Amino acid sequence: MGIFDRFKKQGEDSEGKTGVFDPNQLKDFHPYDTGLAQTIQALAAEFHEKAMCARKPCDRDQFIALLGGISALRKTPGIPGPDQSGPDYFTALPRCASKEAEEECRAHLEKVFGITDKKSLLDFCMKEICCHSQYSDFRGFWEDQPPFDMAQLNKDALAFFQVARDFSAQFYPIVGNKGYLAWDISECIGHLRVGYACGILNRTELDQLAEHWILKAQIFENWADFAVSLICGELYWDFRHGAKLPELNQGLELWTRLVRILLEDDTAWGSGLWYDASNR
Repeated sequence: MGIFDRFKKQGEDSEGKTGVFDPNQLKDFHPYDTGLAQTIQALAAEFHEKAMCARKPCDRDQFIALLGGISALRKTPGIPGPDQSGPDYFTALPRCASKEAEEECRAHLEKVFGITDKKSLLDFCMKEICCHSQYSDFRGFWEDQPPFDMAQLNKDALAFFQVARDFSAQFYPIVGNKGYLAWDISECIGHLRVGYACGILNRTELDQLAEHWILKAQIFENWADFAVSLICGELYWDFRHGAKLPELNQGLELWTRLVRILLEDDTAWGSGLWYDASNR
């Protein structure tokens, strides 16, 4: 649980509600001028200009794999990479090829992330990855619908909250209510993908856990839209972990390169494949 999560109202979900950005109607809106937002705005225009063909329907498994596209670009011990896979690499869920490969993958997860089973995998995702709930808290204050009383925060938590809120404000005109959701989806699905590949998760567990993120992803128009939210979320994740502007710019360069690979590959996001959960 994040330091702000215990104050959040339960049972409310406004992610699907899109509004028009009007800074004159916002409260406590003091975005940092880091130059990052200008770069992201240009990237958003670039991505949407390419944007790709209209959505093409795909099946649920293909969509789960595509949501974990960034994870597929990483070399994970024990999981076959693009050279060992066919043209369906980005749209198929991988499995370790042998018991030895499974053990190699599990050892990697334990050493790097402390993941040994389903519970530790989910705990890692919720505690170490997810950022969008914090963005939603910030948005509540900007839109004059505060989810909690900041007087309940101690001095250190209040200072961090205000700094993190103002850092995030620079991205609000670009991503709006979608915030950092694509980052959460991409990284959590990526870990589910690896957990399934090495047998930490069985097929039923993968399906049950992925369903949450499949439904959340329906807020995005296409992969270009998803990519912008993902990059903003990655920048906030780095910032939350102490990165300064030079490191943030390096992260921006790296993650821009990664999403471009996927957007320009017609077997990955460039295919336009998208699963419409409403048609089930």
